[in-house]
Amino acid sequence: MYRLSERLNVSPARLLTLLAELERSGCLSVAYLTPETLAGLNRGGRSPAGSPAIDQVVLEIGETDTGVAVFRSSERVMAVVPPFPFLEDEVRDGAFADPVVKLLGRDRLIGVVLLRLGRYAVGVVRRNGLVESKTGSRYVKRRHRAGGSSQRRFERSRERLVRELFDPACAVTGDLFRPYGRRLEHILLGGERHTLNDFGRRCSTVADLRDRRLSRILRVDRPGLQALRQVPRQVWESRVLFFERADSAG
Repeated sequence: MYRLSERLNVSPARLLTLLAELERSGCLSVAYLTPETLAGLNRGGRSPAGSPAIDQVVLEIGETDTGVAVFRSSERVMAVVPPFPFLEDEVRDGAFADPVVKLLGRDRLIGVVLLRLGRYAVGVVRRNGLVESKTGSRYVKRRHRAGGSSQRRFERSRERLVRELFDPACAVTGDLFRPYGRRLEHILLGGERHTLNDFGRRCSTVADLRDRRLSRILRVDRPGLQALRQVPRQVWESRVLFFERADSAG
């Protein structure tokens, strides 16, 4: 049995360092699992690796839409949830890191929509920076706790203000993303999940791109040009989880 001992968000450079350390320390095997395989495993299936230890670790991670790589040593497991999907299942002896290196090294165009009530920022990014962007704002009143007819008037006014933010943000998203066509590999949204869910339901552009939208939510406090310039670092982050054998933990 294994227990979760550490959880990190790491840059591509930091991940490659961790993989090099893993190779030096004596990695026994690695299993690359696609999102589809991972979903099946969480429904009770078995991984291609056929390892109860790997099955346990992956079940604790849960489903992701990018898959996972599980590196196993005698006493420890390192699980890597990449920023973009693994496309093939693969099981290898040793610390075979080529799929991770290729995934992180390939140039990509990624669409980003950052949205909080009051502000939006839409951009196309690649790993080395911002390619194109547009930002905007619209005042949206905070929720009002009073009851009665004044509360209903306030809510109607607020719904109108939300529409007046969502609709321009959606139009900008379409104008910015459409010329890139299929060259735009993935879409990521950032902000507060409830607001983004409402925006996704209202914005036809986001709905039309749902096959390329990744489910993780980018962290952003204030959507704007500065946030877009900083966001590639977060877009290319991997999630890394370390597990130790329960009987070896001190």
